[in-house]
Amino acid sequence: MKASIITIGDEILMGQIIDTNTVWISQQLTTLGVDVLQSLSISDDENAIKSTLDFQLAQSDLLIITGGLGPTKDDITKKTLAEYFGLDMVFDQDLFSRICSYFEKIRIPVTEMHRQQCYMPDGIIQLENKMGTAPGMLFEINNKIILSLPGVPYEMKSIFSAGFLDYFKKHYPEYGNIYFRTIKTAGVGETRIAELIEDITERMPSNISLAFLPSLGHVKLRLTSKSDKSLFPVVDSYTDEIAKRLNLLVYGFDNISLEQALLNAFREKALTLSTAESCTGGFLSHRITSVPGSSEYFLGSVISYSDTLKQKLLFVPESTIKTHGAVSEQTVKAMVNGALEVCGSDIAIAISGIAGPGGGSVEKPVGTIWMAWGNRERQLTRKLQLTKDRNKNIEYTAVAAMNSLRLFLTEL
Repeated sequence: MKASIITIGDEILMGQIIDTNTVWISQQLTTLGVDVLQSLSISDDENAIKSTLDFQLAQSDLLIITGGLGPTKDDITKKTLAEYFGLDMVFDQDLFSRICSYFEKIRIPVTEMHRQQCYMPDGIIQLENKMGTAPGMLFEINNKIILSLPGVPYEMKSIFSAGFLDYFKKHYPEYGNIYFRTIKTAGVGETRIAELIEDITERMPSNISLAFLPSLGHVKLRLTSKSDKSLFPVVDSYTDEIAKRLNLLVYGFDNISLEQALLNAFREKALTLSTAESCTGGFLSHRITSVPGSSEYFLGSVISYSDTLKQKLLFVPESTIKTHGAVSEQTVKAMVNGALEVCGSDIAIAISGIAGPGGGSVEKPVGTIWMAWGNRERQLTRKLQLTKDRNKNIEYTAVAAMNSLRLFLTEL
């Protein structure tokens, strides 16, 4: 089966929002064994939608559309699809009752606009939206499947997962013979990883593919088999062999995140953590606490952005900052000691740097970031020399910090 994905919305084309729907849908379809031929974004325009339907339906068996299903006048997807397929619009009393009940609970009056939203193309399959008011619409026409979903990501994901997946698996049980294993690594780039496992990948069967998926600070290795199920154990075997070769570079498999891996490591050691952040402004703490259960080990953070707070809250000597600067090995080591004292944690990590895009010097250019981490007995430091992109520097530093803590725990 071949699929195409269309996102509808001028706000996407204007760069006002980022299209995350296509990425997520592509991942889901790939897992099902469906080949994604093309994805594109188009404007909220009737002619644009119809001409895109002409082109995509000529080459795709499944067409997934997101956006344009709201109650406002610029949401024209539903009406345009009905016209394109020659379907009448009929009022759905059950949908209107559900909308009235929903708005009654949150004490918002139902308007004529909400009532108009309940006119649906006749003969389609409605997929319930448990996260909003606009249902998903499933068209079965000329052996083609057209799935129209709201553009709001959490609504789209809910309808796809709760409604469309059941439909797809029931009607197309032959799909799904695709098998993934993902190895999660951090600390080195894809080139170095490729060198380390070159002899293994050279003898892998041709019907097992390996993809390197790099991002800031870490690399995912995805092994895939689209053949019969007899190859699934072979994929597992190569996954284990590669992971063994990469050793401590591997922090987990499949859906585990670095944050979850860090939680698991601290939980296993029964130790606690605190952070002292300057240039990252609490982003590391945010990443750590994004995982449920992080309160088991994470005690808190001191966001000492100014030199004054470094001195007052973390007891960094004024002489240390004057002599070596706020961005220095000496300062972050003092910040670690302060965090251990103030928070009472077993382990602490400190970060201070020049995230950019300004503020650098010849001696300490933009992207210079110092980290220190450890306990009362042993501390380690690392200097990062990153880019002039502020957001990337902060994100990379957070990943490097979590990975440094993970590796530190393996030595305890």
